Amino acid sequence: MEKSKQSFLFSSPVTTIFMIFILVLLLTYIIPSGKFDREVDPQTGIEVVDGDSFQRIEKNYLGIMEIFGSIHQGFLDASDIIYLCFFSSFYIRVITDSGAFSGAIIALIKKLGNKKNLIIPIFIILISLAGFSYGETEDIYPLIPLFITTANMVGYDAIVGIAISGGAVMIGFAASAFNPYTIGVAQNIAELPFCSGATYRIIIYIVFVTLYILWVMRYAERISNGIMKSYVEDIYFDYTEENMEERNFTFQQKIIMLGLVVVVGFMIYGAMARGWYFKEISALFIMGGLFSSVFLGYSSQKIVHTVVEGFKDIILGVIVIGLARSILVILSEGVIIDTIIYYLYNIMKNLPYHLYPVGMLFIQTILNLFIPSGSGQAAAVMPIMIPLADMHNINRQVAVLAFQMGDGFSNLIWPTAAISVICGIGKIPLERWYKFFLPFFYIMIVFQCIFIIVANVIGYGPF
Repeated sequence: MEKSKQSFLFSSPVTTIFMIFILVLLLTYIIPSGKFDREVDPQTGIEVVDGDSFQRIEKNYLGIMEIFGSIHQGFLDASDIIYLCFFSSFYIRVITDSGAFSGAIIALIKKLGNKKNLIIPIFIILISLAGFSYGETEDIYPLIPLFITTANMVGYDAIVGIAISGGAVMIGFAASAFNPYTIGVAQNIAELPFCSGATYRIIIYIVFVTLYILWVMRYAERISNGIMKSYVEDIYFDYTEENMEERNFTFQQKIIMLGLVVVVGFMIYGAMARGWYFKEISALFIMGGLFSSVFLGYSSQKIVHTVVEGFKDIILGVIVIGLARSILVILSEGVIIDTIIYYLYNIMKNLPYHLYPVGMLFIQTILNLFIPSGSGQAAAVMPIMIPLADMHNINRQVAVLAFQMGDGFSNLIWPTAAISVICGIGKIPLERWYKFFLPFFYIMIVFQCIFIIVANVIGYGPF
């Protein structure tokens, strides 16, 4: 099948990220260096910005060794998530090679019968709830290839697989009522009770997840019925009904899948109750891969081979992760992040009262290009946003909501944010994702503005 033409910039997530790396490097020579004073909040231990302390500093021009050294540093800074991806990919390779995952999906498809399209809302709701409830994001990355396989087996494409996994968790993350990494940090800085205003956020979650399900199902049905071509037709494949009928979900495969359920269950429990992070979750995937290999009767040579093949499966995503983190290193070394924040908020000061919350939303959306860390962005900008909100008689809860939505939903469009990693793991050029998602993002922008304006009109307060 002939590949569709695509621009050089979006030909691969790695190309896109590297071009942005060069663009950001040029910005460090153009934008003045500046910084805010920061201090550690003694009650929370969070380092926050003093919003009135911005000052220009001597320009820091990066030399050739610093430029290329930043790539090395970016990979070091992202090493936790990189190793998580490597070790989890080994486990996923064991599961897929055993036929356990495809067997489980075939059994599910048979059970659903002519309602197999229900796989889309089922997975979107389940995965988005992980982001909605406890702020899940990165831990879904290793499972993306499995969801792409699921979509293919139902007759859809890799875009649908990404949409029901990485896309779904980010929708839940952005519309969460309980996210400790964004809402928790932002509300703490705003001196609001944690999880306050949850009812309105739950309504926002229901609306956005419903719209997202309808959008994904519309695309999936159109390509399935031949109304339109898949955006990734050159990497699109299908499983016929005959293939499904010939395959059974064996007892051995059921045990393998039960092991995956146990690992994911411990992962959720550990993240929520024990504070587990990348090291502990990597350990779970290593144990899952080794125990499954032994159960399947793999020799030591075959285990080593599976490890190597699993690492190969994820290498593109790993490169994207390291390069994306290198951009943050360049921004930090060039000392221009605070300058960008300062000028953006100065522009926002001139907006009329009723548009001020919308201005907050758009500023947060733009800043997520430069500070893709939710908690990092909260610590950097909320100490500036809260006094500005107070000056304009905007409730602090509205300011937190503008930060939450602006930071969260843009993770699915900015190449420096989560979507590059998601597409890198799924081996899909960003251009293909944008064809699918950008029209929906414009719809989301409209709804975000509506929600933020309504919140301001009704006096959306602390509780």
